[in-house]
Amino acid sequence: MSFLSTPSPLQQYIWRDRKFYIKRDDLLHPFINGNKARKFESLLNVSLTGKILLSYGGHQSNSMLALSYISSLKGCNFVYITNPLSNYLKENPKGNFAIALHNGMYLEFCKGDIGVLRDRAYEICRSLGEKVIFIPQGGACQIASLGINKLALELFLDIKDLKNPMIFCTSGSGTSAAYLGHYLPNVYTTPACGDKAYLRVLLNSICFGTPVEILSLKTKPPFAKPDIRLYKIYEEWLKLGVEFDLIYDCLGWLCLSEHMKLFEDREIVFIHSGGLSGNGTQKERYKKAGII
Repeated sequence: MSFLSTPSPLQQYIWRDRKFYIKRDDLLHPFINGNKARKFESLLNVSLTGKILLSYGGHQSNSMLALSYISSLKGCNFVYITNPLSNYLKENPKGNFAIALHNGMYLEFCKGDIGVLRDRAYEICRSLGEKVIFIPQGGACQIASLGINKLALELFLDIKDLKNPMIFCTSGSGTSAAYLGHYLPNVYTTPACGDKAYLRVLLNSICFGTPVEILSLKTKPPFAKPDIRLYKIYEEWLKLGVEFDLIYDCLGWLCLSEHMKLFEDREIVFIHSGGLSGNGTQKERYKKAGII
């Protein structure tokens, strides 16, 4: 029996006078859902006794949160490498970071960019040997392919009666889009961080030659920076009964809204990224910016 509530439903909505289908991966599980549930599902189905999950990234990472929950559930340790905390975050743990700490996450601090954090993770892997399960930032590794393959099989059945469907997901590390593009045709994405060229490099590093189409925004907000366009989309969908995260999926909807003419004769399937636990801290940023 699967730990996750699969298959997730495909639901139809009307947004801005256009029909969309949403793959509700936010409903997979209360604590681990969206693309992180898909990427890490294989870890839920094996014994992790005596193992150490090791990863790296930012203080509010969705991957960090998901891995902390898995380690708590499976009775193994989770070590996370990140930059030193601000005094404020030390004294006021919030959002994904606070939940991951509660789940028993061990922190290793290392000052530097993502490459420095990655190199420190490699060092720890070498020192601890075979008991380490190393997961790169965003889950960009072979472990993810099993869960994304299962998602692809679900989608194959979901869309078999749709007319000329296309599949869209927003990319961080590019992992979901890369593997989906390997398994299914007509997969589209947009980068939440970096540009089209940067995302193409990521996609090829995961699954070389994956035929994923990358869409760009006319004016793309800096990663995770509050933007009134994103919050407007967030509120519109909330009124329709679906919450999306403010960093990834609202950006994806903004991108789709700019490219609607490209898909006039297509049925659009949008894969929900989950990650809603991060909306609390993101809304605080919106309040500080005077947007809400």
